[in-house]
Amino acid sequence: MPRLLRRFHKYSLQTPAALLSGGTSGEQISYEKSIWGALEDPIRYAITFMAFSQIAVMVAPTTIASQYIAQAWRGAVILSFVWFLHRWKTNVFNHVIASATVDRERLLTLDKVSSVGLFVIGLMALAEACGVAVQSILTVGGIGGVATAFAAKDVLGNVLSGLSMQFSKPFSLGDTIKAGAVEGQVVEMGLTTTSLLNAEKFPILVPNSLFSSQAIVNKSRAQWRAMVSKIPVTVDDVEKIPQISNDIKSMLKSNPNIYLGKEAPYCYLSRIESSFAELTLGCNLKQMSKNELYSTEQDILLQSVRIIKEHGARLGITNSQGYSDNAGK
Repeated sequence: MPRLLRRFHKYSLQTPAALLSGGTSGEQISYEKSIWGALEDPIRYAITFMAFSQIAVMVAPTTIASQYIAQAWRGAVILSFVWFLHRWKTNVFNHVIASATVDRERLLTLDKVSSVGLFVIGLMALAEACGVAVQSILTVGGIGGVATAFAAKDVLGNVLSGLSMQFSKPFSLGDTIKAGAVEGQVVEMGLTTTSLLNAEKFPILVPNSLFSSQAIVNKSRAQWRAMVSKIPVTVDDVEKIPQISNDIKSMLKSNPNIYLGKEAPYCYLSRIESSFAELTLGCNLKQMSKNELYSTEQDILLQSVRIIKEHGARLGITNSQGYSDNAGK
């Protein structure tokens, strides 16, 4: 049998049938990873089982009823066929996953789901072959199935949400996301839960159903990140603010870490009170690590304060700060 299957494999490599093994045109697939290699063990064990069962009938014809032999043969054929499909599927997925041009996580999920589907279909076919009325059992168990569905709705919701995320890919491993009050870096994506690592490096286990009811903010996929800061100056220096604003805008435009593609940096007088005036400055920062982001924001604020002092202006005190100081006294 193996020799015959190897001949079929050698012949199939010369025809378009080689694509059944998961390979591309002109690609050589080894026998072990081909459809013929996946067929070898299932067909061998099926033939062996049939041979031994036939010998048993010849040795003890009255002990083993013929109807049981027929059911056993049908069961053996079904098991062998499901086994063959599983081996063939595994070979194809392993070959495709090894390629560097595919989404590995999505294919692994599809592999798991197809394995479960094959198992369920094979189990139902085996029960039918053995004389068990699967449809009747499902009908009688309908009432119990409703109760079970209510009990398992959370688990099923998590699984469906997990499958949806695997194919829609709102985030990937290593991305920093925020969904509602949950925020962290994605370290693992499962069918029912997703593991995050928050800013304090504590692990967070999030049910996948949460992501279907919350808006997901993927910070890692943003091309830039907005920065808006407010700096108070004394109201006596309000005449100096136009020149200060122009110098701060020039400083922002010359900063290499600022993204200028969508919106130009700005700085303007946004508020005037009796004791202080408020400057609002904003810009879009390029995508960078957290440490680089904090360093860039700090550098922008320090340079802005230096520009204010170079023009002889002083930093002001907001009303909230004044109230805090008076309360402390």
